[in-house]
Amino acid sequence: MILNQAKAVLNLHPSVKQFFLSISFLSMIFELVKLVPPVVFKIILDHAVDPAMATSFAIVFPLIAAYGGSLFLTTLIEVIFTKIAEKRMRNVERSITLGTVEKLLALDVDYHQEHMMGTSMSRVLRGSWKIVDLFYHVMLTLFPAIFQTTFTLIVLFILSWQLGLVFLIFVPIFLFFLVRGAVLTQETRKIYHKNYEKFSGLATQAVANVRTVKDFDNEAFEGKRTKTIYDKYLTALLERIRIGLKNRTFEDGVISVARVLTLILAVQLMLNGTITAGSLVLVVTLSEKAFLNLARVYRVYYQMQDIEQDVHRFNNIHDAPINVQDKPSSKKKITKGTIEFAHVSFRYEENELDALRNVSFTIESRQTVAIVGRSGSGKSTMTKLLLRHFDPNDGTILVDGTSLSDYSFKNLRGSIAVVSQDVELFNDTIAANIAYGITASKKEILRVAKLAHAHEFISKFASGYDTLVGERGVKLSGGQKQRLAIARALLRKPKILIFDEATSSLDAESEKYIHDSIEKLQGKVTLLIIAHRFATIARADRIILLEEGEVKEIGTHDQLLKKKGIFAKLRKLQELGDVD
Repeated sequence: MILNQAKAVLNLHPSVKQFFLSISFLSMIFELVKLVPPVVFKIILDHAVDPAMATSFAIVFPLIAAYGGSLFLTTLIEVIFTKIAEKRMRNVERSITLGTVEKLLALDVDYHQEHMMGTSMSRVLRGSWKIVDLFYHVMLTLFPAIFQTTFTLIVLFILSWQLGLVFLIFVPIFLFFLVRGAVLTQETRKIYHKNYEKFSGLATQAVANVRTVKDFDNEAFEGKRTKTIYDKYLTALLERIRIGLKNRTFEDGVISVARVLTLILAVQLMLNGTITAGSLVLVVTLSEKAFLNLARVYRVYYQMQDIEQDVHRFNNIHDAPINVQDKPSSKKKITKGTIEFAHVSFRYEENELDALRNVSFTIESRQTVAIVGRSGSGKSTMTKLLLRHFDPNDGTILVDGTSLSDYSFKNLRGSIAVVSQDVELFNDTIAANIAYGITASKKEILRVAKLAHAHEFISKFASGYDTLVGERGVKLSGGQKQRLAIARALLRKPKILIFDEATSSLDAESEKYIHDSIEKLQGKVTLLIIAHRFATIARADRIILLEEGEVKEIGTHDQLLKKKGIFAKLRKLQELGDVD
């Protein structure tokens, strides 16, 4: 599993693979250099204790100088290697974090409807950090340990095949217990990662909706709910630690036995004259380092097992398909704003019934058309399809005679603006929210604010257009947010402007301001007014009535009343207050 996740990580960004290859090469070179000091020390010791060599200090001194130089060189290379590795790791972290945020923003709307905001951000942040941890452990601990163990095995076989054989026998035994421990803790790791992610999502959701939590006096409820999930996470984590420590006892035992046997054999070989005293010191030094590295591999492997779940969830974001594909190379632009739905049907994945079924109509350029119907009749779905948040299952949607799929997102959505019932504002200034995504002068912002009747309330704030609106516009009323949304839409100079239930929850004064803005725009842009309150759309050029996802009636306000069909019936019931 770890190898699969690591492979997926390598494909996240070209810089990741480059980093992997370069640091692997540097790590191998560094481990080879680290062999030089003990080898030089072996030669010095052999010259010092072996009478047969009859070496004078004048001959040994250059070796001592070489030993000191090799220590300095090893330290210098380690500093350079660590500096290069850290810098490149941070660049990798930057690449994959920003790339994943871009992928999240590019994912379809239905992905975000199925995943909580806190869960998604937890996956991004924890995933990017854990990937860096993964590379840190792999590049600076695991790979060096593997290289050093391999080089040690080669040296031991050169000195004595018996020493090499002992080392070779115990390494697989250690690896067996290592893998066994990972298998035993696999299920608990899944459980605590799943519950931590769930806890993160619930906690973020509770804080984001803190006003609702307080309105219903549900602080204790939310606290209990998050505590329950966190306790499940903690229980699973402690169980994983318990199993891991139990298995570690066997692994440490294997290493201890191997160290003792290697030392006994090496001393016996020296006493028999098979190896020199310098070789004995070299064997002990290298084998001790190698066995200690195996102990480090144990700790790293378990950390990597923990990291694997975060990396798996992180990779799931990158593996998530983008169903609605952009066409960035398209140069087509919307110039008129005509809209045509041709036999359009659409069904949300989680629903069994169609939200829209065989819908057909045409809206001419600069016409004002109202889409009306009961709640759930499919009105807002039209907006989502028109903006290509979804693609229809059947039929075609055309703007200016061109299929939506033939426009780039930039040209399509840059020519369509939406004022919705639930206005989303950023925790920034009023001016920044109006000019969101656009470079605009103060004069332009002021102009659209006046057209939207927003300037009246903005000028009453002490900081005016520099007033911070708070997270999700919490400092503004519903009507004020609606008027800011209209100003933001007008600043884009759209060819098509959609009012999606924009007045459904406003007071009379705010609703009047919105209607004044709509009247000023009639005949200047293609206006699509989606509403369930029929009194708000009397002046529309045409009205399209939807019922259970189908177009039932089309005509002017007076024509539909005279027809005495569904529209007339619903209009009368609404006046009596019996239907919304």
